[in-house]
Amino acid sequence: MPNTLTENFVEQFTLCKVTADETIGIIAELGQKDEYVAAAVAAARQLGAGVLVLHASSLSNPNLPPYVADGREVAPLLAAAGECDFVVDVTVGGLIHSDVRTRITGNGKRMLFVAEPNDVLERLSGNIDLRSAVESGGNRLRSGSTLRVTNDAGMDLTADISGEDLPITHQWGYVDEPGRWDHWPSGFVACFPQDRTAEGRIVLQPGDALIPWQRYVRDTVTLEVEKGFIKSISGEGADAHLLNDYFEAWNDSEVWALSHMLGLARTRPMVRVRCLRPPHSVRAGTAFHCRQLHVVHRSNRFADRETPAHLDIPMRGCTVEIDGVAVVRDGKLVTD
Repeated sequence: MPNTLTENFVEQFTLCKVTADETIGIIAELGQKDEYVAAAVAAARQLGAGVLVLHASSLSNPNLPPYVADGREVAPLLAAAGECDFVVDVTVGGLIHSDVRTRITGNGKRMLFVAEPNDVLERLSGNIDLRSAVESGGNRLRSGSTLRVTNDAGMDLTADISGEDLPITHQWGYVDEPGRWDHWPSGFVACFPQDRTAEGRIVLQPGDALIPWQRYVRDTVTLEVEKGFIKSISGEGADAHLLNDYFEAWNDSEVWALSHMLGLARTRPMVRVRCLRPPHSVRAGTAFHCRQLHVVHRSNRFADRETPAHLDIPMRGCTVEIDGVAVVRDGKLVTD
């Protein structure tokens, strides 16, 4: 029998090493995902921890432009979160790329984002084996200098990943160390290539996904990339028009930049790409971080680039090479 949401939160908080002498802060939006708030509170109480619920009127970015940030609630939110040992983010869109997140973790607090449906949370809960796979993938990226991605549709994209200071993100779905952020559930390693070094062509195929729009690509789309920026988008169907319209609507040249690329980690058979759930109070993007390339267009703090635009494009069937050695071939991880 499946676990209840509260039971899954108890197991997750145990992974996160929650103790009875800690206080948990839960960041939520008023009237949104109330069942997640209730389950998190109940789980904290079962483990003997104190718990504080921090409701804001709205913190998430809408999916479509234009967007003007309203930061009036940030200062009191940070003040309250600063009194907590462990912060749980159950907002709709998440504070993943927010200054709120970096300021909380920068003060040594553990922070966990929770967004997916309960059955996904249970199937894809993290463990030590997943963490080991993620760390191994990060080491492969760290030792490389050139990342190349191809697919059978004609994609051929390269980027410079050299340098000991290459920004690499490791996610295994739980936080058990001070200053760590993660997303439950997740399991991947991502890198931010050296700015303006991505060159080549991205070719989207039917069955790839456009997140956070919660829809599949239906027609082949070609994106030409020069010096890290998309220079043109072409295709016969509606998808090319949709993408062009999305980027142009922001009226901001920075939205055309590639941010980061991820993949190389989640290996468990519980991940399946079968359907997109309607974008109600949660999102189902995590399931697409499986054995494939995930190209993201949004802010890149490592390149001093800020934009509220955010478009994830998980792609199937890609081959990923680091310095000419395949680590993913035709969408499947290459094991040593």
